[in-house]
Amino acid sequence: MTSGTVGRKDRARAFVPELIPEPVELDRTGPLDAREQRDLERIHAARDHHQAAKWMRGKSLEAAFKRRLYRGEDGQRTRQQYLDDEWDGISESAAYLEIKEWRLAAQIHETYEQPAPDSHVRALVSVAEEKGCEEVARWYAELRQHGKANGKRVTEKVVQNLAAYLTSGETGREIDALFAPPQLPPPRTEKPPAPAGTDAAPESTGSDDAPGAPFQNFGMAEGGDSAPAGLDTGQSESQEQDDDQVPVLAGLRAAVAALVDAHTALEPTRVAQAREAAPEDVERLLGEARAWARKVLERVDG
Repeated sequence: MTSGTVGRKDRARAFVPELIPEPVELDRTGPLDAREQRDLERIHAARDHHQAAKWMRGKSLEAAFKRRLYRGEDGQRTRQQYLDDEWDGISESAAYLEIKEWRLAAQIHETYEQPAPDSHVRALVSVAEEKGCEEVARWYAELRQHGKANGKRVTEKVVQNLAAYLTSGETGREIDALFAPPQLPPPRTEKPPAPAGTDAAPESTGSDDAPGAPFQNFGMAEGGDSAPAGLDTGQSESQEQDDDQVPVLAGLRAAVAALVDAHTALEPTRVAQAREAAPEDVERLLGEARAWARKVLERVDG
């Protein structure tokens, strides 16, 4: 641990709001002088204090729930009544989300010696339940250090790539690969229908059993609003003819198209914006989405 890190953590513990410099316009250039450097350190102390306080909220909520301290002087108060009285009326689902995240957030703060953004913690929290907070925090710290050393931003997508890697069972991948953008599939070309009475050659779909199929890094196409890599939702004339002959295909194509629309609507940036506005509603809806996703997979795999 460096002396600079110790100083930062000490500042976070000793922080008081009055230390934040007043936000006034100053026309200054050149290197920071000693006073400006002190002001910047206090700004960073406020940042670290805020992030640390967020995981402390989760621990405090869990302590109140598990020790049943919420029940009040008459012993009759419910959890939600307690949250209404003491926690600005947040819902139980929002409280349990903070409880679910605080251990990993605290471990990252300890391991990396800086707090992680909420979106990064949420991307990794389910992995930590399987792998343990210490292991996930070590990976996250290595990811952040690698990004800093090589001038690469650790975005939410990069952290999602890390989560996918840790749950894949794969080993030996260079950490730099987590920063690589996903590879696009080759463009699809429509083939003319085979003459009547002849057998049409099977069309390559870019799947694992197609020779020369491109490797899809993390299975996603480039761009947040695109469909999963290799998935073409357009319907050709030959597909329409197939639907006429086998009507059930039309329903199946419509179901796949609906899944693509759902994938687009659940783009991480949109979900994060919705979570800021209505966190309890978003968590409820995401819970329903997970449940239906499991049911869909059961039918597809069955």
